[in-house]
Amino acid sequence: MNPISSIVFVLLLTVFPTQIFCQNLIDQACGYTSYKALCLSTLQSDSEAKKAKDLLTIAKVALKYTGKKAQDINKEIKKLQGSANDEGLKQALTDCAENYGDAIDQIQSSTTALASKKYNDVKTWVSAAMNDADSCEQGFEDQSVKSPIASSSTTFTQLSSNVLAITNHL
Repeated sequence: MNPISSIVFVLLLTVFPTQIFCQNLIDQACGYTSYKALCLSTLQSDSEAKKAKDLLTIAKVALKYTGKKAQDINKEIKKLQGSANDEGLKQALTDCAENYGDAIDQIQSSTTALASKKYNDVKTWVSAAMNDADSCEQGFEDQSVKSPIASSSTTFTQLSSNVLAITNHL
């Protein structure tokens, strides 16, 4: 290798190792999940995840996006409540608002547990939030109405599943 090539190679190693390491960490974390594409798109778009030095940081970022999704769904439910005319739909949306309110609280509890490295508590709270999302969707079925938030609920459940998978490796 000529001297200029050697210098360029060493410079590349000193400038880019963090980016290479972090990308590998994101790939590693997402490799544990069932919804890898969602995991990658979520984490690769986040500056904190890109700078992460450990899986704990990756899990925190994944949990942050899960909580944001629950909040977005809750806002969507409240908008839909204002315009619903069908009584069955109104009832299902009312139940969903309560379920997602609980899910938001559980994700916040998960965030606190993760910061304290109480990983079993994280799993318990995230699983409870997933159950709330399932209960919400079941409410639409029970009222024999189509869920207007089915796609969002599915994404929330997948994000939650990804958090659980990553947390299992901490």
